[in-house]
Amino acid sequence: MTDNCIKKLPKETKASLLSSVFSKNFFLWIGSGFSRNFGYASWNDVLVEASKKLEYPLDIDTSNPLRAAELLCSYAKTEKSLEEYNFNSIIAESLLSLHEKDKTPDWLENFRKLSTNMIVTTNWDNVLEDVIFDGLPNVIVREDNKPQVSITGKNIFKIHGDLGRPSSIVVTQSQYFSFQREDTYLNRKIYTLFSESSPIFLGYSLTDPNINFIYEEVYAHLGEKKPPAFMVVRPSVSEHDYQEAKLLFKDKNIFIIKAEIGEFLGGLLSELEEYKNSTKRFLLEYKNIKDRLCEIFNQIKDKDGLVTTDLLKKFNTKDSRHQAISAITEILSNQIIYKEFDGELLSPENRMSYREIEQTITAVISMVNKDGYPNNNIKESFHKSVMELCAKSNGVWDFYTAEKPFKNILRISPSVDNLVFKDRLKHIVKVLRWSSPNEVGKCWSTWDVFCSNIDWINEKDITQIIRNLESDSEYRYRPTDNYWVSKLKNSKHCTESQKNSIDKIIETT
Repeated sequence: MTDNCIKKLPKETKASLLSSVFSKNFFLWIGSGFSRNFGYASWNDVLVEASKKLEYPLDIDTSNPLRAAELLCSYAKTEKSLEEYNFNSIIAESLLSLHEKDKTPDWLENFRKLSTNMIVTTNWDNVLEDVIFDGLPNVIVREDNKPQVSITGKNIFKIHGDLGRPSSIVVTQSQYFSFQREDTYLNRKIYTLFSESSPIFLGYSLTDPNINFIYEEVYAHLGEKKPPAFMVVRPSVSEHDYQEAKLLFKDKNIFIIKAEIGEFLGGLLSELEEYKNSTKRFLLEYKNIKDRLCEIFNQIKDKDGLVTTDLLKKFNTKDSRHQAISAITEILSNQIIYKEFDGELLSPENRMSYREIEQTITAVISMVNKDGYPNNNIKESFHKSVMELCAKSNGVWDFYTAEKPFKNILRISPSVDNLVFKDRLKHIVKVLRWSSPNEVGKCWSTWDVFCSNIDWINEKDITQIIRNLESDSEYRYRPTDNYWVSKLKNSKHCTESQKNSIDKIIETT
């Protein structure tokens, strides 16, 4: 099994990378090494092929590809009487003629999962727009007169041109310097991307001239305060080049990660899943409401408890309440986060006290009653968390503490298709069989909660309870159930048909 390259990163570098990716505050910068995984030749091989097509009389030295391309272009113009456009066309033809079709890497799907809506590439091929994203992205090519950026869809910025438009291709040293001097929309867009988000470079070598452009041109314009950048280079990079690059990039906030592309993508996805459940990620995602959450949890911990009118004032819009519901629901499902708000967890279960759980659930329900749940996933997570805390912990069956957890189970209303719908009702039946106003050894407080809040049991709940009493072997009606089953008829949600079914169950047993 391949080692996870992300785990090996320094702690601060890893945290910076994960926070950038999770918050989608990054963009991808794709080089030629990326396309080689899809059957395209290296820049060096393309230049050799072009030299053959031009019948270049000397051995072409591709150790400096920009200079080599400049030599070939000069030869084409002076000795073959070709225009620069014709030379660029030969370069494009050479790239296409060397292409191995139907070659795809096993990390393709991982790349799709991690890709953002902004991708910059110095490649001329169509791997990104056609092979990976099936012709759906908005493509902006150098020399576009009126580029249109998609706000909702994926954008691919081809800053060195496109195979289908030879005049746009940047391949020679002269073209490269000309490109650097251009004041175009694309150049300005690149500067904006660099100033606002973190680039992740894939498919470049440390000796690639594009890298020189990146750190000398772009970073020089951003000053000291700039988002971090991450450069993925192959593990086979020489130690000399690696150490030189580390020195070169040390003060430019660029971090080098030695890994194959697939290894990097797989490791990043794996670490991202772990990061999603971490306290660091929670504090990053909810940093805008952290202070207000602190105030609410201070009320919850206080003996006087939560003031719901104050809660709704603190979160006074639908968007802020939805964000608060999401945050509080996550705290219920991952109680360790509660410690970030100076909360204490009870041993050995590492959970909040039942009083604090009840107050926290009240906070969620108060905001849900006002604006509903942010989405169905949050709703299901909330109901699942309440079940875990109030139906599956030790104090649920303690005579002195059972009242509050049972009350919380009654007050939630998962839909029929919710995973906890049936489990909740079976738990209610268990508790009611343990509840009685006058029997020794049974819990009086849970009975009082049931009677006081009978209207929290809705029509669909009653339908399922009746089914359980009629056909479930474990929950089939017993004569001792008469007291609480009869009480179900007092719910305002109990229909006449259901009342008749209840009477029939009691009479025939």
